[in-house]
Amino acid sequence: MDPINSPHDRFFHAVFSDEENARDLLRNALPGELLRQIELSPLQISRESYVDEHLAVHQSDLLIRTRYRDRPVFLYFLVEHKSQPSRWTLLQLLRYMVRIWDKELARNKKLKKLPPIIPMIFYHGARRWNQPLDFTAYVELQESVHSYVPDFEAILFDLQQTDEDELHGAVLFRTAMKIAKYAHTHLQPHLREILRAVSIRPLDERTRSFLKMFLRYILQVGRDTPRAVVLEEIDKVNDEEAREVYMTAAEELRAEGIEIGRQEGRQEGRREGRQEGNIEGRIVSKQEVLVRLLEKKFGPLESGTKQTISGCRDLNRLDEVIDLFLDADSVEEILQPLV
Repeated sequence: MDPINSPHDRFFHAVFSDEENARDLLRNALPGELLRQIELSPLQISRESYVDEHLAVHQSDLLIRTRYRDRPVFLYFLVEHKSQPSRWTLLQLLRYMVRIWDKELARNKKLKKLPPIIPMIFYHGARRWNQPLDFTAYVELQESVHSYVPDFEAILFDLQQTDEDELHGAVLFRTAMKIAKYAHTHLQPHLREILRAVSIRPLDERTRSFLKMFLRYILQVGRDTPRAVVLEEIDKVNDEEAREVYMTAAEELRAEGIEIGRQEGRQEGRREGRQEGNIEGRIVSKQEVLVRLLEKKFGPLESGTKQTISGCRDLNRLDEVIDLFLDADSVEEILQPLV
């Protein structure tokens, strides 16, 4: 997977490659009638991704194979990491579903019928989902052509609109959902509760692995959780093992060449310096992501275009431009908010 997508993608797959967490996700996301007829054990969780490379910064996916009424069925989650819903998500879903079927046919050339795929959208953006969930809403339909147009609906699991008290599952699943829900907005008020929820469990290998994964994700994407804040909250829950895991996670990120400073502020020994570095690092990171995405889609950029991007120091405007990437047809259209 492209490294610019790694924080979200690694977090999501680390959580849901665990079969217990995948079951909890299905219990919370599937409608009751469907859930009652889906076999939740065993689940076959695929490690393959079907997402377009140039969309990987905003999307992850999860393919689960199980049985429905004693017949094979796929449950396919497209995970939207954007802060707002995208208009063409169902079109992307359709493209990925065809890829899954193509791969099934390649694996088993004797297939006479394709296994059904239940398409699902996992959305944890800040804005309420307001885009179609029925594919025919995309198409200008007249009655005479209706039967010739693909017709399917997707199941939406909108984490922001889900009451935390209504989430059912084990502690690690519910903790992961809380982190995913608040990582881009206001995680700090929930950080102590998250650490305490994990710390009260026996720190066996599974829990330790999850704690490290949680902390890695927070270090990389938490907008209001610089290192000093995380360490302060760890001290407040008085958990030496959590502190040890945190330091290990931070060292691993450095060893992998990931600059924690981009998320937590430059380490200059003073909290003020950290905060200033945090903002500067996030600006540089978003500029690099934007240049990379544009060059993948449109080819090498002119020097003036790169200067326009590097000259923008407004995080909100950079986010706005990145959000335009999926739906725009030209570099000029995408960069319009910067002009």
